Amino acid sequence: MSNYFGVLQLGLLASLSFAVLVAIVSAVIYPLVRQRMTELTPRLRSNILLAWLVAPALIGGLLSILSFMPSLFSMFGGVPDHCSVHDGHLHLCLIHPPLPADSMYSSLLMMLLEGVVLVFFAIYTICFLRACKLQRALMITSRQHAELDVRIVEWDGPLAISAGIWRIRVFISEKLMQTLTPRQLDVVLAHELAHMKRKDPLRHLLGHTFSLTHIPWLRKRLLADMDHACEQACDEFAASKTGDRLHVAATIVFVERLFNKQQLPFTAMSITGSNISQRVESLLLDPAEYRPGYRAYLLIVAVVLIVLFSSVEELHHQTESILGFVTRI
Repeated sequence: MSNYFGVLQLGLLASLSFAVLVAIVSAVIYPLVRQRMTELTPRLRSNILLAWLVAPALIGGLLSILSFMPSLFSMFGGVPDHCSVHDGHLHLCLIHPPLPADSMYSSLLMMLLEGVVLVFFAIYTICFLRACKLQRALMITSRQHAELDVRIVEWDGPLAISAGIWRIRVFISEKLMQTLTPRQLDVVLAHELAHMKRKDPLRHLLGHTFSLTHIPWLRKRLLADMDHACEQACDEFAASKTGDRLHVAATIVFVERLFNKQQLPFTAMSITGSNISQRVESLLLDPAEYRPGYRAYLLIVAVVLIVLFSSVEELHHQTESILGFVTRI
């Protein structure tokens, strides 16, 4: 069983290598397509940006798993054991697991990778716990509204946020409800309920955590663009509910002035988030038609999966060669 530590080490190294490659490709492609993406509906754009944020980690892990597929097929009798033809070089095999790294350079590299993984999960855990702590504090200081699906916070200040991870709730302060007109309150509630239905706090937690392998400047831009797309999507929902895009724009400006640059954790969403001026300008235009195109997405995913599985053997051998070179340095 101890030899499977070598499998874990090489799996981590392969995952990070693939993730870095995807991150580099993203850094080249995204500036070229960013302007064209603004022509998409906010709902579709927010989904694409979330997928783009998690792509390096997701694709890196997937390709690393696929690199071990030939040995997995051998374990279940699908193909003969191919380890006998490896001629002693490093191989990614679950039947005959490779030994842990023994050279000084390889050991240091593996320790660094394991440290990165620990930091990755530590950040995710800390963010998750902070989100839970915020929601618990808001639950303690609030009460359920008799008619609306919101909780009223006993606080003498402006507050309107959607918070939580799995079970997202909308919190609004009693002071803000007294300040807003009924029509303005309808806009704020519609916007925050849209955050809750879309599970935007969870979306942001996933985006912030699983995007750590992106190049920093691109990660910052992707996160800002996704935040903006999420807010625009909720603005559009509020406009469709109230039937008055101009009034939604005016309400956003009014509430933003009340909040006075309120700072919130990224796991709590508010109507005052992201670029207010661009959101208002967008509401003054006719809404873009939403075309989800699920059939096209499913077709693309199916083609990619077919290509990947048909190239598993080549991916396996190329990954072995690269890892063998790295671990011998």
